[in-house]
Amino acid sequence: MWVAPLDYLAPNVVGFTIDASAGKAKRLAHTNTVTVQPCDIRGRIIEGSPVVHGTAIVVSGTEAEKVRDAVAHKYGFTYKMFSIYLWFSEHFGKNKDQPETAVIVTLNA
Repeated sequence: MWVAPLDYLAPNVVGFTIDASAGKAKRLAHTNTVTVQPCDIRGRIIEGSPVVHGTAIVVSGTEAEKVRDAVAHKYGFTYKMFSIYLWFSEHFGKNKDQPETAVIVTLNA
């Protein structure tokens, strides 16, 4: 996932975009507790990295756009290239009529 800090909310808050029908979104509908741990670009957990617990909410609309903008700002050109794929998926893929969705995670300090 492309995770970015959401300092406009609080220093211990991060966010990422998500497909509204993804398993993570469905799970968060049942429980808002999460565990976060750093990983590499392929999703492999970084050995010895800290595990942080927190709570998460799924958002859409303006809040999801703010999260997307924070992710785009953090990852710059790499995210812009990936967003081309996202644009095609949103307009021509199976999820073309779904609203933009994101997850906001508040990490326990």
